Amino acid sequence: MEFIKKHKTALIVTLICLILLLLAFFAIYRMFYPSNSESVYGDRLENAPEIDNAVIEQIKNDINDTGLVTDARYETNVATMKFFIDVKSDTKLEEAQKIGDMIINTLSTKVVAFYDIEIFLDDPSDANSSYPAIGYHSKNSSEFSWIDNIVEDGEEDEE
Repeated sequence: MEFIKKHKTALIVTLICLILLLLAFFAIYRMFYPSNSESVYGDRLENAPEIDNAVIEQIKNDINDTGLVTDARYETNVATMKFFIDVKSDTKLEEAQKIGDMIINTLSTKVVAFYDIEIFLDDPSDANSSYPAIGYHSKNSSEFSWIDNIVEDGEEDEE
């Protein structure tokens, strides 16, 4: 008991340091090993409407039925729906861009209002110089904006 009374200040400082060290260890552990029960994307997808696989298959079938494409693939990444479409070499860019409207008309308004939609058009044979082209539809816009590979007069092609 005499020891505790004599070294009271040192014991209090040591106890406080041990508590602070323990809290620092816990904070570092939580920083490097976050909870796996929480989503990596936070709560961005909390109110996301369900995308039915049957609707996606219908869209892919409708795209393939146009006769303009050889293959259509789909993936989703957080709040972005991505369609990768390989077009036939004789497909005009303006015709292929109409696929975007077909996709929007097939999806529900809730899905279109929540997800951004990207369409990647490509000609695998590289016979058509209009491709690749990328269409982007923001959840806040009413139509697609397109970026294509067409070189205007006066511009130099980087290839």
